Amino acid sequence: MKSVIRGSRQGFTLIELLIVVAIIGILAAIAIPQYAKYRKGAQDNAAQSAYHAIATSEEAYFAENGKYVNNYSSLALSGGLVKDANVFYGTLSTYINTTTNTAGFKFAVRHKADGSTVYEYDSASTGSTVKIKTTGLSSTVW
Repeated sequence: MKSVIRGSRQGFTLIELLIVVAIIGILAAIAIPQYAKYRKGAQDNAAQSAYHAIATSEEAYFAENGKYVNNYSSLALSGGLVKDANVFYGTLSTYINTTTNTAGFKFAVRHKADGSTVYEYDSASTGSTVKIKTTGLSSTVW
């Protein structure tokens, strides 16, 4: 009786490849929305960082000069503000509260890649962040 030596099996079967592709598809279906959520959070954080930098710079300028300034360039020249190219900067305006006779300032920022969240600041409302879901802030003044 002759013994037959079988060769070793090489490669993958079609079923094995289909299973691997299905697993990769499931993982991608989970990972892609999580990545988008992470990216949106990072963009919001960048806008909030610019928001806090402007407010801090404006208050520092006020402490040194006794008045608020109504343009970003003056804040940058005073050494307290660096422009973020990924952020839209709304108009920075100053005002006098006629009721309390105190100075104040307002501005708004949003990340360029995320069109839905705008952060507004008003020094009269103790600097609270107001998130606006729909806005016309689509360009920058600085």
